[in-house]
Amino acid sequence: MVLEQIADKVFDTDVLIIGGGIAGCTSAAKASEQGLKVLLAEKAKTDRSGSAGQGIDHYGIFPREGVTPLDLVKHWQHSLRVVNGEGRWADPNIMFRYYDNAFWTLEELEKLGIPMRWDDGEFYWMPHRGPGMDPRISLKLGLRVHWQNIKPLLAKAMRKKSVHTLERTMIVDLLTNKGRVVGATAVDTRTGEFIVIKAKAVVIATGLFARCYDPETPHFWKYKFRYHWCPATISGDGWAIAYRAGAELASMDITGWGFRIRDDLNISFGNFPINDGVPSRPLDWTGEEVSYGTWQSASGYNKLHQDARTPIYHSLEHLPDDFHKRMEVAFADERMVSFKIAENRGFNPRTHWYELMLNKPHNFVNVAGVYADEDLKATLPGLYAVGDCVAGLHSCGEAAFTGFFTGKSLPAFISSAAEPVVDKAQVESQKQAALAPLNIKDGTEPMELESAIRYICDRYVSQFKSEGKLREGLRRLDSLRRVFLPKLMAKNPHYLMRCLEVRNIMDLTELHIQACLQRRETRGAHIRLDFPQQDRTWDNMLTYQRLESGRPILEMREPPDLKPEYARGGK
Repeated sequence: MVLEQIADKVFDTDVLIIGGGIAGCTSAAKASEQGLKVLLAEKAKTDRSGSAGQGIDHYGIFPREGVTPLDLVKHWQHSLRVVNGEGRWADPNIMFRYYDNAFWTLEELEKLGIPMRWDDGEFYWMPHRGPGMDPRISLKLGLRVHWQNIKPLLAKAMRKKSVHTLERTMIVDLLTNKGRVVGATAVDTRTGEFIVIKAKAVVIATGLFARCYDPETPHFWKYKFRYHWCPATISGDGWAIAYRAGAELASMDITGWGFRIRDDLNISFGNFPINDGVPSRPLDWTGEEVSYGTWQSASGYNKLHQDARTPIYHSLEHLPDDFHKRMEVAFADERMVSFKIAENRGFNPRTHWYELMLNKPHNFVNVAGVYADEDLKATLPGLYAVGDCVAGLHSCGEAAFTGFFTGKSLPAFISSAAEPVVDKAQVESQKQAALAPLNIKDGTEPMELESAIRYICDRYVSQFKSEGKLREGLRRLDSLRRVFLPKLMAKNPHYLMRCLEVRNIMDLTELHIQACLQRRETRGAHIRLDFPQQDRTWDNMLTYQRLESGRPILEMREPPDLKPEYARGGK
């Protein structure tokens, strides 16, 4: 049986890029510019896909004014230590390369027609602050940008580079042969067509994972989708397909935590500590000022809570008028609709206080994701990861750099890669799994199952963990997998996307709980009530998970150190 008898469409390309956000578009544009045949598959529309789809108000961190790439690496290692209790990336060498190539990345964006300058034609440099920040690092290191239309511009630039784009196309799984990636299968979520894509290399650029937890706010509906990031990008699609194919994931025990505004008001939390160099005033409920260093860690906030000083508020009343105007212009580039929401609620952003909430785990940032080396290669030959898919990365600047870097380096791999040979039995198996929900008429709605998974994570994992809760969560998750996953129902091809998303969410949730069980200690935001002390054997260690011959493997080991030439500040 030939592939055309199994699949409705078969594509053959040098490079398959999965995901059309900033990382996917920059990778596709650069690879095509290098003369490669590139196909990009995006489950939404590339004009507004990815977490930058609504816009971005600031971009990147640059080594400037006496601050070196090594200084920035050390600073963010410190920040990781504040949040996670351990300042380790899966590979710190990626971060050094990012900072060392920050201006190259900026130039590449400008070549694609992306506006990097402000209204006066100059760069609008802004300070960047953080917990325990070296005073030198609070210098003007980032850029304010007018990026309300960043995604339409990137999509247009990519198309000009002759990238073949499949939109409304959901990836099912990677195809492998003899231990290397040879492509992927997909479904068109409008027509229901089953697609095979043969490729010499595959780049996953599908974003974060967060949808195993309920979103931050509001808390009024069962089917909540008000996440801080675009909900479509945080179902963990790239992480899950990489894991099922045999690639390693790192640090699935460590979730991000942080502060969010209690109500969906008009500015994001990031504006409070950054805000063009004049930070907000943190206040306790009586109006007494609280230092930034006091409440920015989980332990510090909990101490304020025990002292009955919460809720914590932020006030912008002290900012001069020109600062308010600049902040409003910047945030209009990221989420303009929020101004209208605040106005309808009678909220005055200049004089009213913003109540903060200490968030439960809401995403897997800082160190979690697909393990990739400094060349962005995953542990499975032929597979690359870029942007938020990479363990340790999380920003539009990192997404742009890793996209351009991978696109530039792919020709060297493609030139020596063998032609992809596809296992037809593997294709047939993936087709049956992908299209099965179309044949179920009275089954499980995908959002019902996803909501049940979120409830398990919120109830049995979340911020305060213990052996009993985690094992009960696993038991309930296994019940959902056995009883309800096989009954997933798709009323039409569009629902196939939701069915495949919930399968990915379920797989990653199981990995998350298993990793949390393995880590029997309390450190940073990982809190085990039954193991309240640090276990020193975990110092400098991360968890790694993969499949070997269908058997799950969980290991803990040290990640790579910063290369000596980078540690000396050189290239």
